[in-house]
Amino acid sequence: MVNARVLVVEDESIVAMGIKHKLENMGHTVVEMVSSGENAINAALEHSPDIILMDIVIKGDIDGIEAAQAIHDHRDIPIIYLTAYADDEMLRRAKVTQPYGYIIKPFKSTELNANIQMALYKHKSARKEKELIKKQILANFHEFIAQSMPTCSSQSEVEIRNMLSNAFGERLEEDMKPSFACKMEEMGIDEDTDDGLEIFDSYLDWLSQVFTDFGIRVAIVEKSPRWYIEFDNCPWKEEAKKNPIFCINCQAIINRSFDWTNLEGEVKRKSTISSGSNSCIFIFNM
Repeated sequence: MVNARVLVVEDESIVAMGIKHKLENMGHTVVEMVSSGENAINAALEHSPDIILMDIVIKGDIDGIEAAQAIHDHRDIPIIYLTAYADDEMLRRAKVTQPYGYIIKPFKSTELNANIQMALYKHKSARKEKELIKKQILANFHEFIAQSMPTCSSQSEVEIRNMLSNAFGERLEEDMKPSFACKMEEMGIDEDTDDGLEIFDSYLDWLSQVFTDFGIRVAIVEKSPRWYIEFDNCPWKEEAKKNPIFCINCQAIINRSFDWTNLEGEVKRKSTISSGSNSCIFIFNM
């Protein structure tokens, strides 16, 4: 059995103490117990626990689901939801944050421990898979750039950029558009959906997951009618500093995938690593 460092998010003090007692009897360590979404985010960033037990209905301005999403924006930590409620709307919102478990209160120690062990195993396996995917993507990316680079030295940098951007875009249609379509179907978005904001929210969820799978931290800030998306800790940061062509890949992903939404608006590049910034920032004008 794997012993874990656990963050407990529960606003009922008696229930929280009961959970702590159960966990310690199993051999786990409780790094902290907090009672609000805001404190959950701060504690997750401070302790980087192995797993979080998150009550959904908690005190404060944000609930457990919103807190989980905020934590995922900064840390790759598996989260198990604890709740006394299980209505369809809550399940739909919870599903978007990709939890590793969903336990209905009251629960037994054996049930809790089984969920923790399974979550830790699945998270470890997922991280290994993501590392393999990231390495393969980077290898394919190097190969693709090498094959796509023009042999004619007379071509300008702008011409080379446009040529590579178009080449990336064509490849994305084959490699990524199917997963985009699956995400829209999963979120209940189809051709008849006329709610632009719902479509855009689902698109941002998909886009964030794409770059998170690359090992990139993603932050989204809404300042309607603009949305800012920032990519941090780029896995090919050093390469991008030496060769601006590397930043074309991410820009092509965003530009081409936004076209798939059929929404009115535009995407602009605010900053890139290749231009000297510490992160890449894109602006959606809706």
